[in-house]
Amino acid sequence: MLLSYRGFFYEAISTKLPKQQDFTTAKYRGVSYKVVKPITIPNQYKSQLKYRGVTYIQG
Repeated sequence: MLLSYRGFFYEAISTKLPKQQDFTTAKYRGVSYKVVKPITIPNQYKSQLKYRGVTYIQG
């Protein structure tokens, strides 16, 4: 997707998330319930940015 900000055009980088959720069964005071396991998101790409003429790397 092509985006723009103040006349500067750039390509958006999106991270794909897994669609399948994993559940763990837990028990509290005799009642069983399901808990969703947290999903780890892969690191995004490093970006070389420039602010007021100074270049720095983010990520």
